[in-house]
Amino acid sequence: MTRFQQITIAASVAGLLLLYFGFDTRSVKGKEEIAQLEKSGIAIDLQPLIESAKGKLSKFDLNEILVLEGQIGAVEGPDKITALKELSGKWYRLDKPYLAGHYAEQVAEEMSSGEAWSIAATTYLAGLSDSDELVRQGSLNKAIQGLENAISIDPETVQYRVNLALIYAERPPEDNPMKGVQMLLGLNEKHPDDVLVLNALARLAIKTGQWDKAQQRLERAEALEPENITTICLLAEIYEQLKDQRAQALRDKCELLTLKNRVCLAVKRKRHKIATHKRKKRLRKNRHKKKNR
Repeated sequence: MTRFQQITIAASVAGLLLLYFGFDTRSVKGKEEIAQLEKSGIAIDLQPLIESAKGKLSKFDLNEILVLEGQIGAVEGPDKITALKELSGKWYRLDKPYLAGHYAEQVAEEMSSGEAWSIAATTYLAGLSDSDELVRQGSLNKAIQGLENAISIDPETVQYRVNLALIYAERPPEDNPMKGVQMLLGLNEKHPDDVLVLNALARLAIKTGQWDKAQQRLERAEALEPENITTICLLAEIYEQLKDQRAQALRDKCELLTLKNRVCLAVKRKRHKIATHKRKKRLRKNRHKKKNR
């Protein structure tokens, strides 16, 4: 894989996390078992997953998890939400996205916002790479549920509908295999100048080798948002595939936008780290005051 291809993939993931899907290699028997579990309403027992994950942690990571769990039980309001976010982030960094999704879901329940439910959904989606079939299916179901909640709270936000459509496009229901594509086409009809929709449709066109259709949609998206990183990187990929002389210029622009995006993310992480440190310091100070009363 070339460096440019890696950058293109990274930019695409940043824009649409939802395309972290592989080929479905489940057996017919496995699918039937999962379908039966869904119909019977059996949920994944979370506690054994948590305990199993804790048993494999280093002392440092386990201590941090236990401290965050203690904070969640000791505080309310904004401080509880912050602690839940930190616990979700910690499990995500430990490569346990289903557990991260569980705490992100609790954040969403506390905040009751479309954005919080969308974050919970995209967190669960990373669980589709889990080695456990039930966790993978549970992650998919939770992601769909989270986006449906986001849409019900904030029906005018197109991104939530696009993300849900992409899930159905990648993991189509057996009784309606075109559901995701139909959802995207419906969104395109209603929002013809929405770059997110155009990028999503172009991505699906690329996957099926419809390069001309993808080019048409991406060139329209570029005209609307010339600095959209997903649009630029995908269009550079198409021009390269079609041997278009514009490929090099867009390839360079893709790399530049990717670099800028990384810098912005690094700044945000640093600010978050500083804010987290201040919050922990404040919590320790409050606990010390209570002990001295």
